[in-house]
Amino acid sequence: MPAASLIVSPVATPAERDVFIRFAWEVYRDDPLWVPPLIPMQREFLDPQKGPFFEFGQARYFLARRDGRVVGRISAHVNGLYEKHHDNETGFFGFFECENSRETAHALFDAAADWVRGHGKTKLHGPLSFSIYDEVGLLVAGFDSPPCMMHTHNPPYYEDLVTSWGFAKTYDWYAYKIGWKPGLDAKKMAKMRDAILKRQNCAILPIERKDFAKRGPQIKELFNDIWSKNWGHIPLTDRQFRDIFVTLQPLVRPDLESMILDGDDIVAFSVVSPDMNRSVKKFNGKFGWWQKLRLLYDCRVRPLTHCRAIIMGVAKSHQWKRLHHAIILNIMVNFLENHPRMDYCDCSLIPESLEQWNKTLCDYGGERYKVFRLYDRVI
Repeated sequence: MPAASLIVSPVATPAERDVFIRFAWEVYRDDPLWVPPLIPMQREFLDPQKGPFFEFGQARYFLARRDGRVVGRISAHVNGLYEKHHDNETGFFGFFECENSRETAHALFDAAADWVRGHGKTKLHGPLSFSIYDEVGLLVAGFDSPPCMMHTHNPPYYEDLVTSWGFAKTYDWYAYKIGWKPGLDAKKMAKMRDAILKRQNCAILPIERKDFAKRGPQIKELFNDIWSKNWGHIPLTDRQFRDIFVTLQPLVRPDLESMILDGDDIVAFSVVSPDMNRSVKKFNGKFGWWQKLRLLYDCRVRPLTHCRAIIMGVAKSHQWKRLHHAIILNIMVNFLENHPRMDYCDCSLIPESLEQWNKTLCDYGGERYKVFRLYDRVI
C-alpha cells in the first residue's frame, strides 16, 4: 500500500478559513481542559477585512492534508509595527495545531518559513497569534490545569514538534496563581497598602464605567510607555485597545479595576477580569444571544471563583516606590472582603525579565503554574 500523501496548501476561501478554525476540535476532542474558541469572534479576528491585526500586518493561513483529511494548520504573518519598533528581519507563525507527526509539523513550518521569506524575512518567530498582546507562546509547563482567558493551550507533544524543526527558545512568559490560604488578614494587608500610598501621597480608586471613556486613553498611553522597554513590546493601537479593554467593560465589575492617582494623574493601574473561560468552555464555540446573556450574567452577577489580572503597571516616574505592592495588596484585599468564594486569581503574563514583578508576586504567595515559550529560527 502506498504511503499517504501529505499536502500543505494556503487557505483560499472563507469556507476554508472555517475549516482552519474548526480543526482545533479534532486536536482537542479528548482533552477535558481545552476551552473552544468562540467561532464568530475567531472568524472576525482572522478576517483580513475585519481583524485589528490587519491595520498594520499581513497574514497567510495554511492547512496540511493527508489523503484529503486535515491534519494540521498554521499561520504565517509579518507585522509592520514590529518592524517599526524592532527589526525588519523577523516573520512570525501562529495558530499552530497539528497531529502528533514531525512530518506534518515540519511541512507546516516549511510553508510558513517560505511565505515570510518571500516577504524578505530571515528569521521565523512564534507562536504568536497574532501579536505579543494576543495569545502568546507555546505551553511548556502547566498542563494539569485549564487555560485562563487569553491563554494558549496545547498538547505536550507540540514542544517536540517545534524543537525538532530547529527552533530554539527565545523567551518565556509566566502565569502565577494567587490563592486564598488560611491566615490571610484583609485588615493587615489594607494597612500595608494604605501606608505605601500615604508615603507617596497617592490615592487608589476603582475605575468606574462612567469614567472609563475619560481614563481609557490615559491608561493606553501609560501602558505603552510602561511596557516600551519590555521584550517584544509593540504599542497598542487605538483599535487594539478598544478590542481588548473597552470590549471587556460591560463584563468587568468596577471593583476589579483600579487606578492609583498622584493628583489627577494615573501613575499605576490594574485591570482584573472574571475568567471568562469558565463560561466560554460550556458554549462549545457558539456565541449567539443566549451565550452573550449567559456570559454577562456569569461575569457581572454570579459569585466569582476565578479571575485573571490581565494587566498591571506602574509609571516609570513612580517605579521603585512600592506602588506595585499597593496594587497587588489592593486586589487581595478586595477579594477577601467582597468575593469570599474566590479560589484564585491568575496573574499573567509576566515576562521572565521582570524580576521585580516576579519576586513580588512570589512574596505574596503567588505560585508559578504555567510557562509559555517563544521560539525562533534563522531561515
